Amino acid sequence: MTTQQPGPVDPRCDVPYEELLTGLRRLIRAEGRRYLDDPNITSIGLGHRVVGGRETGELVVQFTVEEKRAEPEALAALGTTPVPEAVTVAGVRVPTDVLERRSQPALTHRSTRGPGERPGTADVPAGRSSRPATPVPTDVCRTSS
Repeated sequence: MTTQQPGPVDPRCDVPYEELLTGLRRLIRAEGRRYLDDPNITSIGLGHRVVGGRETGELVVQFTVEEKRAEPEALAALGTTPVPEAVTVAGVRVPTDVLERRSQPALTHRSTRGPGERPGTADVPAGRSSRPATPVPTDVCRTSS
């Protein structure tokens, strides 16, 4: 894997699209664990670039992080390093995209119970998030140990 300046994937390139996807999946399986050793990176996968909350249709290798920072000092304070701007597979440069997603527990357990409540009941949030749901197109995700 080499790091190069980002640029859109050229659909007219000599590599068939399915072959490119296969190569990118192999790269993620081979290199993904190394990236996930970074405490700030929570997943790596394939997707489309997201700008202003909307997908652009440009194929990218997506990294999700707990905190998105660009300044070297801020990255160092998080104990993290920058992700590459692009990866090259089969001679094709594919840009990366970094998305900030914070983990939140789906269920929270009540620390006290009210009169008549059974032990072990949980508060379950109802309603919708203020942010639209976006599927996370990851091939490799960090699992809790």
